[in-house]
Amino acid sequence: MELLWTSGLRINTVHVDDVAKALWHLTDHGDNGAIFNLADESDTDQGLINTLLEELYGIKTTFMGAMKSKVATSVAMSTVVAVANDKHLQPWADLCKENGINYTPLTPYLDAELLLNNPLSVDGNAIKATGFTYDHPKITAALLREVVQDFEAKKFFPPGMLV
Repeated sequence: MELLWTSGLRINTVHVDDVAKALWHLTDHGDNGAIFNLADESDTDQGLINTLLEELYGIKTTFMGAMKSKVATSVAMSTVVAVANDKHLQPWADLCKENGINYTPLTPYLDAELLLNNPLSVDGNAIKATGFTYDHPKITAALLREVVQDFEAKKFFPPGMLV
């Protein structure tokens, strides 16, 4: 699987348990109207995410690189998006149907905005200044496996995809 941009594109992740914990924490420790970003502490980038996906799904991933990605998104963004959606939407629908999944909030649909070279990382230090600590400060294969297994149990994700 070849992805746009480079392995160094930053992407923050936060475990859902930490999101809930942060909301509860801020009811007693946050200033009314203040803005707090949640961001993992592992300085996550596309390279780490792909390494974890390779481990979980037994796939190989590569990156197009900055120059090739820039050309692809500048000249033919709508084509890139259309090709990606054409390649993934029908197989996803077929997998769901084969596994009796009639409704799922998960989708492989890509919006063009998601393919831009925009780091998806924020500064999460403000919430730490309130005394908040993460229970899951770093993304791991085990945590991702737990999330996928939860989606499988809820019939949101086809079973048997993990290696």
